[in-house]
Formats: sequence, C-alpha cells, structure tokens
Amino acid sequence: MQKSTIAWDDLLTLSTLMRAGSYSACARELDITHATAIRRIRRLETALGKPVATRADGSFVLTAAGRNALIAARQMEESADRLIREIEGVGTGVSGVVRIASTASLGSMVLTPRLPALYASNPELEVRLEVDNRVTSLAKRRAHIAVRLARPQEDTIVAQRAGTMHFGLYAPSGMSTAVAESRDTPICGLLDEGFALPEVEWPQAQARRLAFQSNSFFAVREGVRAGLGVALLPHYLGDKEPGLWCVRPVPEVIREIWLAYPVEFRGASRFRPVIDWLAETLTACP
Repeated sequence: MQKSTIAWDDLLTLSTLMRAGSYSACARELDITHATAIRRIRRLETALGKPVATRADGSFVLTAAGRNALIAARQMEESADRLIREIEGVGTGVSGVVRIASTASLGSMVLTPRLPALYASNPELEVRLEVDNRVTSLAKRRAHIAVRLARPQEDTIVAQRAGTMHFGLYAPSGMSTAVAESRDTPICGLLDEGFALPEVEWPQAQARRLAFQSNSFFAVREGVRAGLGVALLPHYLGDKEPGLWCVRPVPEVIREIWLAYPVEFRGASRFRPVIDWLAETLTACP
C-alpha cells in the first residue's frame, strides 16, 4: 500500500481558506486560481482519507480531521514565518526593502516628509509604506514594522511606545471663536465603525449637528476647509494648513502611538536604524 503524503501547499491552502472565508478570497491571497484552491483542498482530503470541512450557512465548518490539519498548518506557517524573519534580520548595514505599515494620515503627513533624513544616512534603503487604517498583520509579513494607535497585543511582537497624538478643534479661516464654539455650528467627524475611538466619540458627544462624516481624516479636514463646519483633528493634520485655524486644544482626546515589530528584529542591524528613526519621528509628532 502506497503511503499517503501531505503537500505543504495543501495545508497552507486550508489555513488560508479558513482565515479568508471563501475560495475566491483564498485564491487571491495565495495568488492562485479558484480551481487550484479547490483542487488543493480535495488533494488534502484524499491524503487524509477524510473530508476537512463542510459548508454550513455559507461558511466552512472544520471536521475533526480538518481541525487537526489546521493545527499542523498553523504550526508550519509560524515556523516558516519565524525562519524568514530570522533570515531577514541577519546581515550588516541597512539596505534593501523595509516595509512599514501606518495609518494613512500619519504615513502621509508625518513619515513621508521626513524620509530624506533616513535616506541620507542609509542611501541603499528602500522604504515601502503601506497606508491603511486597519491593523496590518505582521505575522503574514505584509509589513516588517507597524505604526499603531493602540498597544500591540500579539505574542512574539515587540511593543514600543513612540509618541502621543494630540488633538484640537479646527475651524475654517475667517470663522470667529464665538461661531466656532457655538452649538449652532455643525461639526464634521469620523464615521463610527464600532471601535469606540475617542476621536470618533468626542464629536458625537458635542450636541451638535453632524454635517459631514468620513472614514478618512483627510476628508474631514477638507470638509472644514470647504466650510462645512468645525472638526476635531490631530495637530499634525491641521496645524499650519492653509484655510484652517485651531480654535483650541482638546486635551481630553489623545492617542498613544506604538511601534510593533517581531522580536527577531529587535537588534537586527537591517531594521534597528529604521525603528530608531520611526521612534524619533513619532516622538516629535505634535
């Protein structure tokens, strides 16, 4: 009797399928076709001699065999990711690609304008900045280093506090303090996406009409500039901006800025200068 073998690609596909929730999303993440994703799961089931998942209410439910296979798949993924991080952290000097994940406004307004100083000391470095307000997974290697607005909670991740984000009430140029502070003047704010963020809750608590909402601070800022109302904005986004002025600071709203990176990068010469630059840059954030 020929011994069954399990291909790593098939286990990886199972892990990705359970994380992504559909064959289409799984195929996109792995950069394979929809048919290939299905074929790999079928091949895994053939090797195990049992089905790994069933469909229920539009989602996948693992069988006992599938749960065991998923545990093995996740362990292999973690080992492979750890090996890659260790390899990436080895070497001398700062060169090559370093991927940084950040929120759109911090990445665009704080980090990017200050990159020349980092490049002047490390001319062979290439920074790839991914701006996204969602939390980027370091385990999946979408980024080497992440800038976050809450303390990272993952195991094996270094959490390094880097600064504090302060806010103010901003109004269009020409609007008086009395009008800006009046409850009759509408306010612009971020959309409430269910995360209980202070920068979302504060405008909602002001007993004013919300004239405009967006999931982007850039859009909220432009709403103020266009005269739609006043808004709570981080100082780095509103200070010295044409068409805006700070009516007053709002000290009760603050956000901590954290760096998150794998423990393997803590002393790695390739990443340490970038981590230090990020910490210095974000500490100076107004």
